[in-house]
Amino acid sequence: MKQTLYKYYSTATETQLSRAIETLNGRIYFSAPSKFNDPFELSAKVNISTSPLLKSLSLKEKEAVERIFRLRPPVSAEWREKIGILCLTEDPLNILMWSHYANNHTGICIGFDTEASPFNSTKKVTYNGERPKAEFNSDPEKLVDRVLLTKSQHWQYEKEWRILKRTIEPDELDFYHQTFKTNPDRLDEIAETIEQNGGPGTYSFDKSSIRSIFLGARITPKNKESLIQAASTLVPHAKVFQTELDNNYFWINKKRLR
Repeated sequence: MKQTLYKYYSTATETQLSRAIETLNGRIYFSAPSKFNDPFELSAKVNISTSPLLKSLSLKEKEAVERIFRLRPPVSAEWREKIGILCLTEDPLNILMWSHYANNHTGICIGFDTEASPFNSTKKVTYNGERPKAEFNSDPEKLVDRVLLTKSQHWQYEKEWRILKRTIEPDELDFYHQTFKTNPDRLDEIAETIEQNGGPGTYSFDKSSIRSIFLGARITPKNKESLIQAASTLVPHAKVFQTELDNNYFWINKKRLR
């Protein structure tokens, strides 16, 4: 069975409601990590100066790598603003997620088919008690993933997956081109990296990949009407559910609307 991953949306303001409807119309926003609510985002320290791999590179390759990382951890404010991240979750019925990301159950949650682009490039977040130690290696993508995909165990209830869009600088592109010349068997890997070039902003996707929509248990009648109408027009194939607070237990139920 196809896996579905979900994103929660607040609809408390007109801007937030518009962004949710924009997603239903095949346009989704990738945020800069500086906007996230976890102060430990991108808190890893990266050391490349002592790496034996760095020493084994040719002078030209070494200079290219050093220009990419500028001999400092890639966690500066400037670097953070060049990363676009889409955060998704496995769970559309999580009480805390509805409270934190859907404005106290007044927003919505949208489910996406992970076999469709860009949702087929999701990467699972790892939860750990220690900050990540990202040692330099010959593959910059692995280093970047370790920094961007490790969070504190306190967040593990989110069951998070991420899609990354990282701005690739000219020096790094040159490094990939040189790598391809010496290692043509890495073409698919390099092409995938370059394809994900980007940063914070709004990106188009095929809205047929939207599989379901969950309305918050406390959604306002006005927003409910607007979203059901938008769903009927933009994604008539998607299932729509109304969430409800259970009368006996601390969990959320769902009722199919269409």
